Amino acid sequence: MNPKVYSILLLFFVTFDVTSQNDSIRAAKKVLDESDLPIIAYLTENDSTTYYHEDDSLTKYFRFELIDEKLYLAKKKKAVSFLTADTLAHKKTKGIITLPCQKKTVTFTDLPSEEETNRIYEYVGQINLLNAYVVYGMYWEDYDFTLIDKTSGETTASFVDYPNISTDKKTILCLGANVYENTADLDFFVIDNKKILQKMNAVFKYWMPAGEITDMFWSTDGYFYLPVVTTSHYWKPDGSLNDQWQYLRIKPIP
Repeated sequence: MNPKVYSILLLFFVTFDVTSQNDSIRAAKKVLDESDLPIIAYLTENDSTTYYHEDDSLTKYFRFELIDEKLYLAKKKKAVSFLTADTLAHKKTKGIITLPCQKKTVTFTDLPSEEETNRIYEYVGQINLLNAYVVYGMYWEDYDFTLIDKTSGETTASFVDYPNISTDKKTILCLGANVYENTADLDFFVIDNKKILQKMNAVFKYWMPAGEITDMFWSTDGYFYLPVVTTSHYWKPDGSLNDQWQYLRIKPIP
C-alpha cells in the first residue's frame, strides 16, 4: 500500500476510535458538565431534520447553564405561570369532560382499554392569555396537551409536553424526557398575535429533565429552570427514577 495512503487511513481510524471512546465516556457520566448541555442528536427546522453523529452543539436559539440548587429554589419562588388550574370547574362525569365554548360545546370522552385504542383525558385548566382550555390526553404509549379555543371550540394547538409560556409572553418551551431513546426532547414555539408557530425541535443527547411538570418553570428573570439528570442515570438500579438532580437554566438568544 502506498505509504501516504496508509498514513491517511491510520489517522482516520485513530481519530474515529478516539471520538468513539470520548462519546462512550461522555454517555456513561454520572454528573453533567456545562459542555454536555448543548449537544444534540438532531435538529428539526422548517420540516427539515438534520442528524448529528458526533458531539455537535446547538449554537443558536438558547444558552445553557448549570446552576446550584440554592439558585434554582430561589428562582422557583418567583416562577411565572399563565395557567389557571381551575380543575374543579369542569369535572369529568361518567368519563366525559364537557367544555362550554362560545360557539359550541366540546367534549372529551374516555375510552379505557388494554389495547392501542386506550385514551384517558384530564382537564388541566385554562390559559386566558391564549383564550384556551388545556386538556391532557393519555394514550396507549403517548400523551399530549391540547389547547381548545374558548370562543370557537376548535383545537388551536397540541403539544407533546406541557407548554411553558415565557415571562415576556412571546415564546413557549415544551421539554420532556424520552424514556425510549434516553434523550431530552425540546419543542420551541413563538406566540404571534395569539397564534402559535413552531420554530424548531431539538433532541439533546446527554441529559434528561427530571421531576414533575411543576419542577420546570420560567422565572421573572427571563430564564427557564429545570432539574436534570444524565441520560445514563435517569433510572436507579432498582428501577425507580434518579432523584440526585442537577439544575439547568435556559436563556433564549434574541
